[in-house]
Amino acid sequence: MKISVIVAYHDEKNYIRDCLGSLAEQSFHDFEVIMVCDGCDKPDVSDWNGLPIHFARTGGAGGVAAARNVGLDTAAGEYIFFMDADDYLAPDTLERLVEREVPGGVAYGRLQSTWYSRKVYFDNGEELDRQNGVEHKVYDGDMDNAYEYLPMRAKSLQGITILGMLISRKVVQEHSIRFSEDLHYFSDLPFLMQVLSYAEKTLSCEDGLYIKRKHNDPVNLPSLLQAKDDEKKVFEGMEAYRRAKKFIPAQDENKNQYLDYKFVKWLVTRIASFVVEAKPAKQKETVIVLQDTLKLLGNGVYPMLRHHPKKLIRYGMAGDAAGLAKKTRNHARKQTLFRICTSRAKMKRYLYEKVFSKMKMMEDTVIFESFFGKSYSDSPKYIFEYLNEKYPGKYNYMWVNAGKKLRLPYSSGQMKRFSFKYFYYMARAKYIVFNGRQPQYFIKRKGNVFLETWHGTPLKKLVFDMEDVTTASPLYKEQFYVQTRSWDYLVAPNQFSEDIFRRAFMYDGKMLETGYPRNDILYREDKKQLMRQIKSELGIPEDKKVILYAPTWRDDEFYGHAQYKFTLKLDLEQMKRELGKEYVVILRTHYFIADFLDLSQYEGFAWNLSKYDDIARLYLISDILITDYSSVFFDYANLRRPMLFFTYDLEKYRSVLRGFYMDVEEELPGPMLFETEEIIESIRRIDEVKEEYQEKYDRFCKKYCSWEDGHATEKVVHAVFGLTGQEK
Repeated sequence: MKISVIVAYHDEKNYIRDCLGSLAEQSFHDFEVIMVCDGCDKPDVSDWNGLPIHFARTGGAGGVAAARNVGLDTAAGEYIFFMDADDYLAPDTLERLVEREVPGGVAYGRLQSTWYSRKVYFDNGEELDRQNGVEHKVYDGDMDNAYEYLPMRAKSLQGITILGMLISRKVVQEHSIRFSEDLHYFSDLPFLMQVLSYAEKTLSCEDGLYIKRKHNDPVNLPSLLQAKDDEKKVFEGMEAYRRAKKFIPAQDENKNQYLDYKFVKWLVTRIASFVVEAKPAKQKETVIVLQDTLKLLGNGVYPMLRHHPKKLIRYGMAGDAAGLAKKTRNHARKQTLFRICTSRAKMKRYLYEKVFSKMKMMEDTVIFESFFGKSYSDSPKYIFEYLNEKYPGKYNYMWVNAGKKLRLPYSSGQMKRFSFKYFYYMARAKYIVFNGRQPQYFIKRKGNVFLETWHGTPLKKLVFDMEDVTTASPLYKEQFYVQTRSWDYLVAPNQFSEDIFRRAFMYDGKMLETGYPRNDILYREDKKQLMRQIKSELGIPEDKKVILYAPTWRDDEFYGHAQYKFTLKLDLEQMKRELGKEYVVILRTHYFIADFLDLSQYEGFAWNLSKYDDIARLYLISDILITDYSSVFFDYANLRRPMLFFTYDLEKYRSVLRGFYMDVEEELPGPMLFETEEIIESIRRIDEVKEEYQEKYDRFCKKYCSWEDGHATEKVVHAVFGLTGQEK
C-alpha cells in the first residue's frame, strides 16, 4: 500500500460526500482510506463501495488530535496523508504528490481555501472566490524550504497545518511522532515541526492541490477549530509554539524567523487583546507565560517587524502586563481615530454606535424601507398609507431612498441610505418597517420595534436551506442569523411560508399570520375603477387586454461587478404579429437587467415597466400572467386569473442553480411551456386552459392564498402598533 489517507470525521454529514467523492475520483489508486469517527456514528458510505475505506474510532470525543493518532496506529501505507472530512482534493492531487515522493521525507502540496462545494469550485470557484476576496495566489518565496513556506502560507499561527502533505510513515514510526492530544486548536504545529526536523528531505509540489473548505453555516455547522474560546486559545498558542521551537535548530535564523513572525502576529492580534480584556490576576498569569515564551524568539524576526509589535515584545519580556495593556489600548484608539478621520463611512458607523444609539429614542417615529430604498412599494407602502389614512398625525415618518427622492402621497421625511441622517434616525426611531434585511451592524435598542414584512412566498431555497451561497457573501448565513435576532415581527402570507421561514431563517420570534399587506389591493371593491386609472397613467389602451411577463432573476445572468447578461426568450415580434390586435405586453424583469431591454421597435405593443415601483398595480391591470420561477405567481393567484409558465430552462434551473421548495410539475396552476409558439397557442385558447387547470388552481389557492382577504394591512398595524382601529 502506497498511501494511507487518514480522515478525521466529526459528524460532518454535509461535507463528507465531497471529501470521499474527491478520493474516489483520484487518478492515483494505490491508497487506503482510514476514517476515524470521533464521538459520532460512521457516515453512510454505501455510494463509495469502490473506495477502500476502513473505519476506526476514538475512545470518545477526543478531538482531531486523538482521531489522527488512531489513524496513525491503523495505517499500513508507505506514506501518510491527512484530510479533514470537510475538505476535498483535485482529481490528480495524490498522483502529483507521489511523483515528488521523498523516501524518508515529505512532499507538500498547495492549500487553497474556498467557501464552495466541489462541483461549484471546479466549475467557477476561482471566479466566485475572487469576487468574495479569497486570493488564489502562489507564494513567491522559497517553496522547497518547508520551514519558510509552510508557516508563511498560513494566515495565522493556528493556520499552520499538516494538511496536503505526503509524509513518510517511516519518519513517524521511527521517532514515535504523535499529535499532542492536550492541544485542541494547535496540535498540528508541534507535529509538523517534529516531522520536518527528522525528514531527510522536503519538496514542494505546487500541482498537488488540497482544497480547504470554509464553513458558510457557522450556526448549524461550526468549524471545530474556529470556535471562540479566547483564554484556551491564547494559552494553547503559546504552549504549541514552545513545543514547536524545540524541533528547530536555534542557530538557524532562516528556519526561526518565519514561525517566530507568526507567533508575534498572534501576540498582536490575540494575546495582547486578551490581556486588555482580562482581570488583573489573569493579566499577570498571561504575561508570566508570555515572558517565558518570548525568550524563544530568534533575532532574525526583528527586521520583519514594525514599531508596535516590537513595543509589545519589550513589555512582554519585561513582564509588564499594565504596560502591554496600555500600549494595546492606545494603539487601538489611534487606529480608530485614523479610520474615522480618513473615512466618511467609518465616521458614520462610529457616530451611529457611540453617539446616536445613546440618545433618547423617538417614540413616535416610524422608518420605512422597501427593496433597500429603491422604490416606494410592497408591504411597507401599504402600511404607510393605512397609518396615514386611519391615524393622521399620530406618527412622524421617514422613508429610506437609494439616492433618488421617492414620490410619496403623504407627508414624510426622506433620507438617503447610509447617509448621516440615515444613521441618526436608524439609531433613534422606535418603529422600523422593512421588507428586506437591515444592515449587519444594526443595533437593536430596548423598546425598539422591528417589523419585517419580507417580500414573497418562497419558491427557491432560502438561507439555511441552501448548500452553496454563490450570489451573496459566503458569510450570508451567519449574517442572516444575526439579523433575524432583531426582528420582533415577521409577516407570513400562508402556512407554507411560515414553516419555511421558521426553518430557513431559524426564526423563533412572533409570526404574523395575516397575508401580505401588498396584496390587499387585489381585493379592493373598486378594482375596476382603479384598473382604468392605472392603465391611463401608463398610457395603455383601455380596450386592450394585458399580458404581464415577469421572469425571475437567474443566478447565472451575473458575470462580473455591475455586469449582467440577459436574453429575452419570448419572441415579441411573433407575439405582436399574432396577438397585437387584442393584447399588449408588459415586461417586468429584475432591476439589474432593466436597462438592457430595448423595446423601441415594439412601441404601442410592449412596455418595459421593470422599474415601475409597485408590481401589485401591474397585477391588477393584467389579464394573463406569464412567468417562470418567480414567486410573483403566488401573489397573482389571488386574482384567480390565468397563468402560463414559460419554463424553457427548467432542468438547468432546477438541478444546477438553486432548487425549489415545491414540485412545480405537480403544483403549478397552469401549463409549463417551452416555446413562444406554445405561449401564443395557449393565449388563443385561454378559456380552455383556465377550465383545464381550474381544479389545480383551486388547490393552489387553498394552500397559498387562504390567509389573504384584503385586510392584512389592518391586522399587521393593529398587532405591531397596538392600535384598535377606532381612531381617525
